[in-house]
Amino acid sequence: MIGREFKFHNGAKGSALAIRVVQKNNNTKIEKVLRDGTVVVNLDPESSDINMDLRKFLASILDINKIRLDIIAGHDGQEKLLSILDMKPDQVQKSILEKK
Repeated sequence: MIGREFKFHNGAKGSALAIRVVQKNNNTKIEKVLRDGTVVVNLDPESSDINMDLRKFLASILDINKIRLDIIAGHDGQEKLLSILDMKPDQVQKSILEKK
């Protein structure tokens, strides 16, 4: 990390969303929202690209372009952290709870 310059910002341009991916059946849906705010999403177990399918599904739930969703942690695991650009947390919460 020597010689690498880091630049931090306040994150005021969007929201973050904790996701847990499960693959129980072919019915892609929001399973539940845990007490800590983690959203449990069921994706098709035969998916060839879980991250892409997750972004497509969440973009449709949030009614946004998938370009505004970025997986910032957990690319290879079931636990993921997503950044949602230009969308306030209360808007994200409302959209998810309406589709749950």
